[in-house]
Amino acid sequence: MSLEDALRRAAMLDAKMHREAKGHELPLPHAVFSQLRAYLIRRAEGIAAENNVWQLLKFSSAIGGLSYIALGPTFDKGLSPYHFRFDSGARLSFGLTLREDDRLSRLVSARYHYQLPEGQSPAFFRFDLIDAPHENPLLEPCSHLHPGLEHVRLPVAIHDPIEVLDRIFFVIERNP
Repeated sequence: MSLEDALRRAAMLDAKMHREAKGHELPLPHAVFSQLRAYLIRRAEGIAAENNVWQLLKFSSAIGGLSYIALGPTFDKGLSPYHFRFDSGARLSFGLTLREDDRLSRLVSARYHYQLPEGQSPAFFRFDLIDAPHENPLLEPCSHLHPGLEHVRLPVAIHDPIEVLDRIFFVIERNP
């Protein structure tokens, strides 16, 4: 077992993940946006912290069939009024890029950043899906989780946007 073997295995896994991402079908972008909005409104009802999902969640379309859904800043640089806030003091932001393809869409890229309250360990969890292969898939798999360490990226399966939110709300945050 060598570094070359590890790089070869990582490249094979990354190629498999990219194939899975390209084959992962979602509803049309506006339907995904509606699903996310309904989900977040329901989750916000059980939280004392004020979250106006109608203002927080944004949708935009671009030329070429790309759509972008965002909640809060793409890169978390501290608490802002645009984050979804939890009673625990944690905050959430995310961004999704979807490509419309006939009567469905495909997730091109995604970033979900869940920042725990200051002083907790780990400090954050970030789920990323990147759209292009990295030159070193051992260090940067296309679909990965940062477990509170910026330079550590652990490969994870491709998930629907709601499935990632399920893990954040019901596993990490434990908000029934």
